[in-house]
Amino acid sequence: MLQDIYLSSGPGFPTLLFLAVLAVIASRYFIFAGIAFAGLFVFRRRLASRRIQNKTVTRKQMWRELGWSIASIPVIALTAVLYLWAHSTWGILQFYSGLLDYGWLWLIVSMPIAVLIHDFYFYWMHRLVHVTGIFEVVHKVHHGATNPTPLSSFAFHPIEAVLEAFGILIVALIIPVHPVILLALALYLQATNAMLHLGYEIFPRHWVRHPVLRYLNTPTNHNQHHSTFRYNFGLYTLIWDRLFGTLHPEYEALYERVTENRMAEGKSA
Repeated sequence: MLQDIYLSSGPGFPTLLFLAVLAVIASRYFIFAGIAFAGLFVFRRRLASRRIQNKTVTRKQMWRELGWSIASIPVIALTAVLYLWAHSTWGILQFYSGLLDYGWLWLIVSMPIAVLIHDFYFYWMHRLVHVTGIFEVVHKVHHGATNPTPLSSFAFHPIEAVLEAFGILIVALIIPVHPVILLALALYLQATNAMLHLGYEIFPRHWVRHPVLRYLNTPTNHNQHHSTFRYNFGLYTLIWDRLFGTLHPEYEALYERVTENRMAEGKSA
């Protein structure tokens, strides 16, 4: 289906497709960053004691994060369009057009599978860009601040922006996937990115003690990554960090200190 649409369209179609993808990516960036900041404002009193770092976030930092994110959006959009062009030419992606071509069960199950594939890819890509020599050229852009904000969720060097865009599309290289699943994955990615860069912990105190929930990522975990650089490479989950020994040894203690403060404040109020 996608091949037919792409190949049968006029010469202006790639440009229109690029503009459409650009608009979608820019919209989800600003929508989720806006939701994150709105949530911080609405719940500012309840979250005051849940602040992970005491380091001040400056306007200069926020403008820098916004600038790099805006610069990354066209790169991500262009990468996506080039992959779609490659698919229209060689059929490299396992897209299917009918929502029920593989049945309801696969449609439902393909989402968590897609999340795990992307999560695994991101973990190793993230470790790669932290390698000495690569970090200084590529990933240092994202680490411009040790206490980032949701505006930094797209603050990437162009090379990293390409790697980030590939992370979503690699799912369709591995498993049959309906485009709606990739769209849902992209939205989940943006929501997760905004959440991880909040600078405040929003999950319950005993989250890290739960046998299942302890494997999900948290703002504390990713904020600790920004402040230490050496640990906590996961995106959606902490499965790979725990499995490969890259979880910060003080992560759970830090999480409990951050969430304990709120309870202490509530008792004294």
